[in-house]
Amino acid sequence: MPLDLVTAQQQLDDARATLATLQEQVRDGDASVTPEQLADQRHLIEYAQLRVTAAQRAEQEAAAAALDARARATGDRVYDLVTTDSTAPLTDAVRAVIDAVTALVQAADKREATIREVAAEATNMNGELGAGPGNHWPTRRYGYMAQVTPPVSVSTIEEGTARAVPAGELLGVALAAALVDRADVRQQAAQTASAIPEAVAHSIAGVPGLAAALRYTPEEWQTLDERARYEASAQGRRPVAEGAPA
Repeated sequence: MPLDLVTAQQQLDDARATLATLQEQVRDGDASVTPEQLADQRHLIEYAQLRVTAAQRAEQEAAAAALDARARATGDRVYDLVTTDSTAPLTDAVRAVIDAVTALVQAADKREATIREVAAEATNMNGELGAGPGNHWPTRRYGYMAQVTPPVSVSTIEEGTARAVPAGELLGVALAAALVDRADVRQQAAQTASAIPEAVAHSIAGVPGLAAALRYTPEEWQTLDERARYEASAQGRRPVAEGAPA
């Protein structure tokens, strides 16, 4: 059985040291050291070198066997992951986020439209009351002011202001608040959201099942305008023609 490398190397070092000692004794005139002793010691060194080589090979073979075992174990884990992986939680979560974003945009747009309508009426009234260089807000006499340029808002002198908050700003707030400790995710979201539709389609295709989850139904498709259809089609979300594979 091969020695461990440390022991084999130590035996080789000891054999070399012994030979050096014998040689020095001869140089000093010690006649008790025979040629046979020197030859035997050289043979012992040669044998010790072979033992070191054997130990090195044994270590290399053991390391190779251990590496092979770890590689096979990793392969088993990869196989198990691939065969049991499910993207259903991802697709469900993405679908839920889309529904939430849609609700947010609709709520923001509805509120902005209401504020804009009242603001337009109030600014028109400001003009009718004679707004001018010396009197920019004649409606102040009646306790209110308004503007239709962003930010669209109406104000009362006593109660405060109703300002229209753009949906995009609110969505940004939601992402910033949800990802307060994940700047990397915020950056990736911004890049993906502003990418060309074909890049979005590539990302969608990278998640099995997501394309099907995000594909429009024929009924939903009919509600989109031409520009939205173009972008959605580039994203790979056009409804599947009847009879075509999904």
